Amino acid sequence: MMAFRTQRSTLDSAYDNFGAEDPYAPGELFPGERIGTPLPHRGRKLLVHGLVILIVFGGGWALMQNPALLDWSVAQVTAAYRALERQMADRAEPATIAAASARLSASAAKPPTMDPLRPLAPLPVAEAAAPVTTASLPSAASKSDEPRVTPLPPPSVDPLDALQKRADAVGLHPNLSRVLLAQLSPEDYRNAETAIRTAIAETPDTGVFAWPRQRKPELAHFQVRFVAGAAPGCRRYVVTITKDRWSTTALPMERCGTQPVHARR
Repeated sequence: MMAFRTQRSTLDSAYDNFGAEDPYAPGELFPGERIGTPLPHRGRKLLVHGLVILIVFGGGWALMQNPALLDWSVAQVTAAYRALERQMADRAEPATIAAASARLSASAAKPPTMDPLRPLAPLPVAEAAAPVTTASLPSAASKSDEPRVTPLPPPSVDPLDALQKRADAVGLHPNLSRVLLAQLSPEDYRNAETAIRTAIAETPDTGVFAWPRQRKPELAHFQVRFVAGAAPGCRRYVVTITKDRWSTTALPMERCGTQPVHARR
């Protein structure tokens, strides 16, 4: 049997130990084996989640125990939200202005289109103004600065009521309180007639006439004053009666000359 000789290099090659120490070198793979970096440990994940939950619940408990801190936190969150809104509005405003400017520029640059076949509308003709007649206008002479005078209606007097008839006879309003009319003595009725007659004859419109001049506790006291609205030649007055420290003001009455208006009718 014949032996053959072969030549081998005695030098160490750099490829002799290729993949001996490299864990990622090509080698045998097993079913289910992960390719890549190892997954994080499950316990570390649970620890991180627990810390987050603890911080959230701890912060909430601290806010509930300290109302001032809760108000401060709410104020900070509100301020941050408003600042964010302002920033968004500031960013959106230039874009809106630019878009509006672009639309205006485009509409201004575009000339109005006209249909050459469409006839132009006739211009409106101004209507002739109606002639003003002088007869329809009131003349200056017809205007009067004096207010319209409305005479007072005659007071209603019950012909079967002796107190009302007596009050009307002396110039008092017959619709005064029956209690007051019953308390007036014959001398009080005479004083009332004197006060009204003297005031109409001698007292100016801005004055007040009082009678009797010397007040007595057992007698009634009468004050006569005038009000506006009477017709020329008439005077409209009101009478205030004080009896037993109680004051009553009657409704207005009118006299023309020396007789009441209703008596002259």
